[in-house]
Amino acid sequence: MLAIVPFRGPEGAKTRLAAVLPPEERTRLALEMLERVLVACEGASSIRRTLLVTPDPSARRSGVDVLVDDGTGHAAAVALALADPRAQDGAVVVMADCPLVEAESLDALVAAARPLALVPARDGGVNALALRDPAAFRPLFGVPATDTVARARAAGIEPAILEDERLSLDVDRPEDYELALARL
Repeated sequence: MLAIVPFRGPEGAKTRLAAVLPPEERTRLALEMLERVLVACEGASSIRRTLLVTPDPSARRSGVDVLVDDGTGHAAAVALALADPRAQDGAVVVMADCPLVEAESLDALVAAARPLALVPARDGGVNALALRDPAAFRPLFGVPATDTVARARAAGIEPAILEDERLSLDVDRPEDYELALARL
């Protein structure tokens, strides 16, 4: 399966953390979280290839493919990646700001995708999603997980919904940052 990791890039990263981190620390944090996600993808036995979708190809890492997007947001980046021929045999999408992610979490998510599995974020969105056939269902990102579940059911797909604290935590707000620090 192809791992898709959308990443806005380090420029202006994590602005909602401005109250607790200066710009250079937010950039460092964004790059460190991305590295953790890419390492988890590399270690997952269910993932054969990783595609980093970003407007900033300098974030490239050895062994990771890059798809340059226009930087308009995660929803557009994921849609672009799912339309890419490399995703035709299935894809697992994981957000680049999930610092607790581990390969085992990704493998469990992929195993549960019959044909779709997702992990809701603590804030109600979707942090990770695995899809066996991207042509059968086009998930939307930036919407509540409940909307994704409802859209899947309307398309005749019953999604597996996994509760995994290693994937449910994404660092967007100061309280997320504090929680990540406490768990790392």
